[in-house]
Amino acid sequence: MRSFFQHPKVSSIGIDEFRNASFRAKSRNRYPFPHHFGPIPPLRLGKVFFLSKVLSLGFGRNDRRPYSVYLNRKCSDEQRCRAGSLAPDGFTLIEVLVTLAMLLVILIAVLQFMTDIDRAWKSAATDPFAEAQDAFSAVAQNLAAATLDPYEDYADSGGAFRTGATFVPDHLARRSDLDFVCGPSAGAGGLLTASGRTTAGDGVFFLAPQGYTQTYAHEGMERLLNAMGYFVEFGDDGSAPAFILPGVHDWRWRLKQVRQPAESLQIFALATSSAWIEQAVQAPTPVLAQNVVALIVLPERAAGDSGTPPASDFRYDSRDTGHALTLHQLPPRVRVALVAVDEPSAQLLAGRYGSNPPPLVPGGLFQRAAQLDADLASLDSGLTAQKIGHRIFQREILLPAAAWSNAAAP
Repeated sequence: MRSFFQHPKVSSIGIDEFRNASFRAKSRNRYPFPHHFGPIPPLRLGKVFFLSKVLSLGFGRNDRRPYSVYLNRKCSDEQRCRAGSLAPDGFTLIEVLVTLAMLLVILIAVLQFMTDIDRAWKSAATDPFAEAQDAFSAVAQNLAAATLDPYEDYADSGGAFRTGATFVPDHLARRSDLDFVCGPSAGAGGLLTASGRTTAGDGVFFLAPQGYTQTYAHEGMERLLNAMGYFVEFGDDGSAPAFILPGVHDWRWRLKQVRQPAESLQIFALATSSAWIEQAVQAPTPVLAQNVVALIVLPERAAGDSGTPPASDFRYDSRDTGHALTLHQLPPRVRVALVAVDEPSAQLLAGRYGSNPPPLVPGGLFQRAAQLDADLASLDSGLTAQKIGHRIFQREILLPAAAWSNAAAP
């Protein structure tokens, strides 16, 4: 029988290397066979992991020597050879259970997130009025940020502010360089009649600190003032160039948004509201939502204030000197209604009327503020009678920047 040092794997490394290897193994307290250490304690998974390392011809992460080097190696130090003194290379059962619990919590959170995303996608795909609802929320949010930033300035005896060297101050009066305008967009005196657009319902134009700019140097200035506006217009789809789909038309009503960047603001240079609106709508107006047939905007007093309605005919202009009550004042709240039709009804109307705007909103509606609820009910019943799928969104929007006073401007 060959001696231990005549073993081919042992003799290949030499006696000195064997002794050095044995010393290093003993100093690291790593030995090849578990029976040297006594019985494996329960719940010590590190020992099982150690045994698997032995069977795979390795004695730790950094030990790659063949196990034959340690054959017949006996432990001389009983205390150091105990199983409990061996540093485990794995995890305890408690550590594994805690890790599995943490993974389970993470998986549940990810599953809930994916479920919410899936529900949102399905809702957007099945709800024909999802786009209109999102647009209505955007209108409400931006309207709530409207401001006039009023201040007091000296006026003469006739209520006019300084315009030249001959000005004689008489008293302090409320003043604002900004504007808030709403009212019928079409017809005689309509806000957009001069622009030649085919519109319906009301339009609203105001200023809000949206921070929108097209100049890189102004990026990050969140309080930059922007001119905003909303109105409903009938027309063809001009988003795609004519050479892509020549001869293809898509006639329908659309809700459009005016969003003027801060560097293009002209409110301080134009004295009248009509001139300011005409300048603001000259730029391309993006579509906020398809198939919106009417937008109704009614400025109101605060709840509990039973004074004279600020806009009995839906018209409100904070620059109109003929209305002393609303001059340079922002209304405390605004009631907004948006009427949208579904896509099948819009396609049916486009095939029936072509380039002519469908008469969906009768001309006699929305003339008097006191009849707003009755007019909405009449419009609802009329669309239902025509078998047009539709939905009416309504909301009362508070304007926090309003500093309403029942005292008329002197």
